[in-house]
Amino acid sequence: MKLQLQYTRSALVDIYVSSLDGYDNELISSQIINIGDQQNRMTNVKADMTRWQNFLPNWKKLGRDVVENHLVNLVVDAETSWVVHSLWGVNYQKGDYTIFHDHCPSTFSFVYYVKAGEGSSPIVFSDVGYELLPKENDLIIFPSHLRHGVPSQISSAERIIIAGNISALGNIKFVCD
Repeated sequence: MKLQLQYTRSALVDIYVSSLDGYDNELISSQIINIGDQQNRMTNVKADMTRWQNFLPNWKKLGRDVVENHLVNLVVDAETSWVVHSLWGVNYQKGDYTIFHDHCPSTFSFVYYVKAGEGSSPIVFSDVGYELLPKENDLIIFPSHLRHGVPSQISSAERIIIAGNISALGNIKFVCD
């Protein structure tokens, strides 16, 4: 499903939402929990977060799937090559949240919900006035310039994610007059 939302009075922005199957969410969630908080809550994420470049084999597989099978729903330019240059996990517990931020200068960002129990906090896109209540296996891809955050987790529900940033590589052509 591709959502088209009003970004400004004169522009729309697309956010892609889909459900993924075939990932061992129990393994991924245990990896995130076992790695623990490597950022010491010093980023916008005020939850247990792995380092930025965490390319475990099954996480890399997810990143490849996002680019090869889902990004095409937002980008029609077949000439551009894409790279997932950062990939991290987050384990939200009761009281945890994420401060509003963006992921510039990346082109696209994504979040995959490994666990999203009943009462999990939504992801909120403040620029477009949209929030999405996550479900397990949800994948969301959005332009990296969109400001987003997560309100404080008020329930004890599991909310475990893998997030990543995608940028364009080579073959980008600029036409100037």
